[in-house]
Formats: sequence, structure tokens, C-alpha cells
Amino acid sequence: MGSEEAGPGGKAVEKIERFTEVPMLFLALAYIPVFVVEYVPDVSPGVRRGADLVQWVIVAAFAVELMVKVAVAERRMRYLRTRWPEVLIVVLPFLRPLRILLVLPFLVRALRGVERVLSTYRAAYVLVLGLLTAFTGAGVVLLFEEGSGGTINGFGDALWWAITTITTVGYGDTYPVTAAGRVVAALVMLVGIVLFGVLTAGVAAYFVERVEEEEDREQVDRIDLVLKRLDEQEERDKKVDLLLEKLEELERRMEGPNGRSGGD
Repeated sequence: MGSEEAGPGGKAVEKIERFTEVPMLFLALAYIPVFVVEYVPDVSPGVRRGADLVQWVIVAAFAVELMVKVAVAERRMRYLRTRWPEVLIVVLPFLRPLRILLVLPFLVRALRGVERVLSTYRAAYVLVLGLLTAFTGAGVVLLFEEGSGGTINGFGDALWWAITTITTVGYGDTYPVTAAGRVVAALVMLVGIVLFGVLTAGVAAYFVERVEEEEDREQVDRIDLVLKRLDEQEERDKKVDLLLEKLEELERRMEGPNGRSGGD
């Protein structure tokens, strides 16, 4: 029953995933921009070689994690079917014609990780709201800023401005100069502050909940151990009672019909 509740991998795999979930999430997110570097024009050969090396290191990390989890999984084939993005991450790099598709399982793996880490705070809705705010803010600010003599003169500039604004980075290379554009900027800033506050709270809550879950599991394990020892003691008591009954029966047989030992 325990393995069914723990999923196809079992409790051992769940412990490994609790330990590796956040590091592998960051690696999955880091892979995407590194992957894109190879397809960006005007990138130096040294940068391309460095990006390729980083890609292989990340894939190797996922391969090691997958092998360890499969080695300890209770139902390995079923577990592999439920973790198909990790399998594709390990297999696709060796299929050169399909290597460009490798970013897709990384995206799926990253989204799964974000959803798992921030599920309590509706991470999917937070991310969708952030994307909608960025694209909507870019489109609206472009209406006010295009042709005004400022730094935002196309949708690319507007989208870059929206991303740097909603993430509260604010490089300052693009900025609105009209009054209406600044109002839009203020709204985008407020949304960005709220979204990242929710994300920060979600990450903090994730670690707190993991600690509490680990403490609860340790408590349950201790209770299970006590119950197991009680069961063992009860089993031993039953054996002792059975042995005493046999001894009493043997004594009655030796005493004979006259209540004396057969040897007297």
C-alpha cells in the first residue's frame, strides 16, 4: 500500500525528487537561453563553444539524476513513462537531426517544476498573468511612445522595456517619455512587484512545507517503528502463552489419572 501512495517510483524516488527538484528546475530554466545562443547570429565561436559545453553539462546532470531515480524505482518502466520529458532530455542530444527539439522537454520539465514548487500559489496563473501583462503593456506603451522621439520605436523595444520593467530590473536603455506611457509604466511596475512578491512567498512556503513534511514523515516513521515493535512483542507473548499451555498439558499427562507423576 505504501508504494501505491508514493507513486510508481516509490518513497526512495520521492525523497530524491524532493532534494533535486529546485536545482533541476534552475538547470532546466538555464538551458533555454543557453540553447538559444547557438541560433543567434553574430555570436563569436568562443561563446558558441561555451554554450555548447554548458548544454552538455546540464544534459549530463539530468542523465545522472534519471539513472539514480530509475535505479531505486520500484516500478521502473511505469516510472519512465511518467517521466518522459527527462527521458527525451537524455536521448535527444544523441539524435543530431532532432536536437533542435530538445528545448521542448526542457520547457515541459521547467513548467512541471515551477508548478510543483509553487502549486499552492497557483504558479501557472502567476506566470500567465506576467506574460499577459508584459505583452499587453508593450502593445499599449507602443501606441503612446512610437514617434514621440523617445527610445521605444518598435514592438521589440516595447517588449524589452516591458520585460525589464515587470521584472523590476530597469536597465534604463528604454523608457517612456509621454505622460500616458509613464502611467502604463507605473501599472506594469505595480503588477511586477505583486507577481514577484507572490513568487517569493511561494518559494519560501515551498521550503517551509518541505521541512514540515519531512518532520511529519519522521514522526510517522517513529510511530510505525513503535507499532511494529508492539506487534513483535505481542507475537512473542502469544508464542510464550502457547508454550506455557503445552507445558501445562505435558504436566497433566505426566501426572496421570491419580494426580501423581508417571515415575512414582
